Amino acid sequence: MNKIHNLTIFYYIIIYFSGAIATFSLPPFSILPLFLGIGFGIYLINFSSSLLKTFIAGWFLGFGWFSFGLFWIGSAFIVADTYHSYLMPIAIILLPSLLAFFWGGAFFCAKLLSQKKKFSIIYIIIFLSLFEYLRATIFTGFPWLMPSMILSSNLYLIQIFSIIGSFSTNSVVLTITILPFILFSSLKGKYFLLFILTTPIIIIISFSIFRFYDKVYLSINNQLITLIQPNIEQKNKWNIEKRNQNLNKLVKLSTQNRDDFPDINRIIIWPETSFEGSVPNEKKLLSNISKKVLKNQKTTLILGLLRTDVNKIFNSLVFLNSYGQIIYNYDKLKLVPFGEYIPFRGYLSLISDFLPKKDFSSGKLKPNPSLEGFGNIITLICYEILFTDEIVKRISKNTNLLINITNDAWFGKTIGPYQHLALARIRAVELGLPLARVANTGISAYVSPYGEIIGTIPLDSEGVKTFNLISPLKYTLYKTYGNYIFIVSILILLIINTLYNFNYRKEK
Repeated sequence: MNKIHNLTIFYYIIIYFSGAIATFSLPPFSILPLFLGIGFGIYLINFSSSLLKTFIAGWFLGFGWFSFGLFWIGSAFIVADTYHSYLMPIAIILLPSLLAFFWGGAFFCAKLLSQKKKFSIIYIIIFLSLFEYLRATIFTGFPWLMPSMILSSNLYLIQIFSIIGSFSTNSVVLTITILPFILFSSLKGKYFLLFILTTPIIIIISFSIFRFYDKVYLSINNQLITLIQPNIEQKNKWNIEKRNQNLNKLVKLSTQNRDDFPDINRIIIWPETSFEGSVPNEKKLLSNISKKVLKNQKTTLILGLLRTDVNKIFNSLVFLNSYGQIIYNYDKLKLVPFGEYIPFRGYLSLISDFLPKKDFSSGKLKPNPSLEGFGNIITLICYEILFTDEIVKRISKNTNLLINITNDAWFGKTIGPYQHLALARIRAVELGLPLARVANTGISAYVSPYGEIIGTIPLDSEGVKTFNLISPLKYTLYKTYGNYIFIVSILILLIINTLYNFNYRKEK
């Protein structure tokens, strides 16, 4: 171990690739054992000799994780011309570099509290979990690529989110990754440590397996949800000359097999920014669309488009009835940094010529819409599906459905859309709500409250699929107690650390 530490450059390269290899445990690859790369990195860094070296090594581990896991961000510079393409290398290096500082800081804090000891592994798990919470909340938050995401590909393990939520699941996953290295280490009291670490994990996994094995939900036949995926290329999406062609495709998909659903409550959902246009300018056009698509008065069309108000522009969605009336509109609350607005724009004057000229505005929180037969609905646009706390604020006792519209065409044919879907499935499980997700180019999906994908429209395909409404679950432990569970999980780890240190001192 000391030989590796003494070869500094080689040591950092190993740490970097430990983080990079671990990303293949995420969707769409989902090779779960590869996440042990993070555990290997934690184990190596535990023996680091100085605070500075610990910080740098933690940064390299995070940089490997984020640079490999978020490389698809560069596709936005190729797919569309919002940004100059020669800024792409900066984006795919700068963002992972900044995110890696959270990991470097976590390792630094863990080492700071355990400088007089050779053992800092549990402190590392605690601070990585805490810093992942910070990453998900401060500076508008970016909870993408958290370690807990690896469990989204397994229907039994994904149930853990309904019990303890994403942040506590980070602690569980990080703990699991380090267990094999503790087992084969020379740490004193390692069997005692393994026992007290694995016991709560085995209990949680057992409850998760039983939850999915014993799953119960109702499928309601006379309430239907139709997903429309037009698969319009991003370069054609805002081309005014192709607007009619794009609209005709959406209308054609929406009217397929329409006569099979007479006099039934039904929602038809189009993706985010479905076509080039905005309200209130396009009210007449929207009225014409609704009259073409909605022949049944019990059918509602939900579509995404822009909304303008004086000098402000919003990323919005509207509900249209069969009379062509807008019966509900929603403006996106949580905007994507650098995608929909430029943070600290005033300090970026040197590169202002290379940036979009206008920012989107954030909407105001308003009551959820209710539709006959469907009850209370929470609408989310794109990125908003990542933020559990923001969704919980909008949940009522009558909330029956999550609707998430998005345009993942920015991601191209990369791993990005698969990761986005995985995050959406986690929200459905955490909150015990069915999810209707519609993406312009995919992946559109209907997801049960247990995270099951009832049906999908694949990436880079056009299509239409209709599903019966699924009843929500009355209760999930996480929805009831929220992040109090995260606080408890941190306290449990601190207690375990104290017990181990006491045992270690006694042996010494």
